[in-house]
Amino acid sequence: MDTSADNTNLKSQYAAQINTDLERNSADHERLSSEITALQQQLLVLENNRALLLGMQQSLGDEAAAAVPENTGVSGSENGSSAARKSADRSPTRKPKKKTDTASGKRKGTESGGNRTKRMRAAGAPTLRDLIHGDLAQHGEPRSAAEVTATLTQALPDREIKATVVRSTLESLVAKGEAHRTKQQRSVLYSATAPDAAAGAAERSAASPS
Repeated sequence: MDTSADNTNLKSQYAAQINTDLERNSADHERLSSEITALQQQLLVLENNRALLLGMQQSLGDEAAAAVPENTGVSGSENGSSAARKSADRSPTRKPKKKTDTASGKRKGTESGGNRTKRMRAAGAPTLRDLIHGDLAQHGEPRSAAEVTATLTQALPDREIKATVVRSTLESLVAKGEAHRTKQQRSVLYSATAPDAAAGAAERSAASPS
């Protein structure tokens, strides 16, 4: 009788331990499945952003491709940290002076939008105008200014892109024949023109008297 009772207690202990292990296994399985799903979603977003950027690069031509730095094995953060340390060593206590124009009250060091665009072109980086035109050419279908802004903001999170600037840039592209503007109900949509049509519009704009 004692042996039978001992066997029953032993089976009960094994059963309880197995149930505990199964619960722990199920919890770990659910946790890992959630993490894998989240990582897959992040990977999908990265792949979509990469495809968009590659399409913009192709539409901008060889200049944008030449401006992309090659991976030399040294991270950009390390280079930036080194440059920051050198700058700090050269001028540890120097503070920038704010110069104002007495006539306008604006700082002389403030860079205008035109100068910023020229500087970006000289550096080989695509301007906002190039990015917007590349987005229209990449999608091929009419898009609203809000859609273009959302796409560029997602693809370039480190760059400040305002919807008002995107809309004015789209209107500038329309004025120069590089984009079409259509209306659907209350929405204004934009699409890229064919290269031949854009070139012809640019020639007519240059030939017309100012």
